[in-house]
Amino acid sequence: MDEETLRERVESWRRRAAAAHDPRERAANLLIASHYAALAQQTVTRARGNLAADEA
Repeated sequence: MDEETLRERVESWRRRAAAAHDPRERAANLLIASHYAALAQQTVTRARGNLAADEA
């Protein structure tokens, strides 16, 4: 998945969390959102690392 797709999923899970009435469901949705955010950040970091390696 690309960064944009991952960021969209982060927002989607955050919206689900905001709409959840059950605190456990809200916490689970926020956890999933945080994992997608971490994946998006990792994607960006890898892309930058690949660009730096290509330039060297």
